[in-house]
Amino acid sequence: MGINTDNPKSTLHVQKRTELSFADGIIPPRISGDSLRLKEGAYAAAQNGAIVYVTSPAVTTGPKTVGVNSTGLFIYDANASNGTGTGLWNKLPTTTTPTGTGDGAYAARINSGLSLLQVGLNLLNNTVQIIPLPTASVNTPTTTPVVDINLDVAGIANISTTIGTGPTSPGDSYYTVPSTGLYHINYSYRTGQGLRLEVLGANRPGLIITKSPAGGLPVAATPIDYRYFGGISLGNLTIPLQPLLPNVTLSLGNLALTQGQINHIYQFNAGERIRFGVLTGGLALGVLTDASAELSIYKIR
Repeated sequence: MGINTDNPKSTLHVQKRTELSFADGIIPPRISGDSLRLKEGAYAAAQNGAIVYVTSPAVTTGPKTVGVNSTGLFIYDANASNGTGTGLWNKLPTTTTPTGTGDGAYAARINSGLSLLQVGLNLLNNTVQIIPLPTASVNTPTTTPVVDINLDVAGIANISTTIGTGPTSPGDSYYTVPSTGLYHINYSYRTGQGLRLEVLGANRPGLIITKSPAGGLPVAATPIDYRYFGGISLGNLTIPLQPLLPNVTLSLGNLALTQGQINHIYQFNAGERIRFGVLTGGLALGVLTDASAELSIYKIR
């Protein structure tokens, strides 16, 4: 079929207009993200490869529109897993990235001001509390407690964080996988509360990464990796202050640095929710929140 040509060179051949007053191009259907969600049932195998332009992000998403959280061109993949079945709208890249490397990149550091979320999750015979993923940098050196949070690589379109207001409205925080593939994760957590190493015995605290299907609540999360904390004891460390203060020493007592790190590569499916948490191990919340955390996630291929 030819448009503006009598000699089509393919199944559909659109020839540009010669008049300078006419714009050239193909305009796909324009639709809001919420309208696309309401039409999820209309898209099946026969609609594989359909393209639309999303004019506004979906406020509420479904299994097939979980990644429709921004405006732009989206293509329907009828064979992609969405966590509860098949069929997924994927955003077309705006730059030349054939392998999708770096898709959904996110990195943040919480140097102080960490406040864990209680989400009613228990894994590995431990209570799991979730790190609220930052969506902005916050630095308030004059407040008590000091808040020092750095959002190094935004990627906040993939981040959802809500602070709970009570038992009936718990908080949650997760990273939504934008597209199926291999992802590299680096997640570290450290507290310098001075824990004795013997505390890190039975029912040990640690850090954990979980995933749940598209739209899955924390109770549906399963562990994909975890590490128990290790400790570095400083013993009864004494530091001499000579020659500034002769015959004076500074005693640091029996301190320990408690820390853990996960650095690995994982296979994720589009729409899955990734949460970064802490295994409490029976420790008091104050011990766990007087800490720092650093995490990053990005697609390899």
